[in-house]
Amino acid sequence: MNLPNVTVRQLEYLIAVAETGSVTAAAARCHVSQGAISLALSELERALDLRLVVRSPRRGAALTAAGTRVLADARRVVGAMGDLGVEARGLSSQVGGVLTVGCYAPIAPFHLPAAIATFERAHPDVSVRFVEGSLPEIGEDLISGRCELAFLYDQDLVPGIATTPLYDQAPRVLLPAGHRLRRRRAVALRELAGDPFVLLDVAPSERYFRSVFAAASVEMVVTHRARSFELARSLVARGIGYSITVQQPVVTSSYEGLEVVTVPLRDDVPTTPVVLGWARGGALTRRAQAFAEHCVSLFGG
Repeated sequence: MNLPNVTVRQLEYLIAVAETGSVTAAAARCHVSQGAISLALSELERALDLRLVVRSPRRGAALTAAGTRVLADARRVVGAMGDLGVEARGLSSQVGGVLTVGCYAPIAPFHLPAAIATFERAHPDVSVRFVEGSLPEIGEDLISGRCELAFLYDQDLVPGIATTPLYDQAPRVLLPAGHRLRRRRAVALRELAGDPFVLLDVAPSERYFRSVFAAASVEMVVTHRARSFELARSLVARGIGYSITVQQPVVTSSYEGLEVVTVPLRDDVPTTPVVLGWARGGALTRRAQAFAEHCVSLFGG
């Protein structure tokens, strides 16, 4: 059987084009000429006998369906070669290279800054990049190889994702400072049934919050939808409604400096644990393994 004559450099250039969306930007990232990128892609397409990239003046460079499938393998190969280079240099106790981590957007501020800063301090030869999105989006990023690991809620995960738990905590009610129930030690959802509800609407949060209301035998009537965690908190701080939150910021005020109050729920409701996920079916790179162990220690303790 004749194996295609493919180089790691060609795969790196394909990844750069996919992530930047243009040959020009990919060339700048890789510190080579646009001609070098174009030549490498042409040689890669010829070696695989596939059309991988479509280029146009308006849309830049976009992967074909075949290119998207090859991209996932390219990322795994480039990651594995990075590990092999470290091993070959006899640095068996060290990890290096670029690690891309995904995160469900609403919980990103609670995890990414701390994880990146402390991990890079412990492993200075690793550069951590990140992507954000909804749970379905980040799940697909893991399957496609766009990221190696991701912070997720253990809920509605796409097939093919393996996980390890980090922590679990009960949801709490988020109230404005002047709310009638703000001084309660715990609140039942039925006591808020007539109040306007602010929903954090980033998939699949609505599904989870509906399960919380269902467990308390209360109908969830949404009056406002927010696409960001901080907007939901700011609406609550203004007295526009109440919300439910799983994450607990240390600060107790909104961007405007208005106070918000969190109160435990009295109802017995489902939780949604935070996990670290990765795609099944292949070994993690050494830097990904090190990052996973680091996060279990950092957040699981």
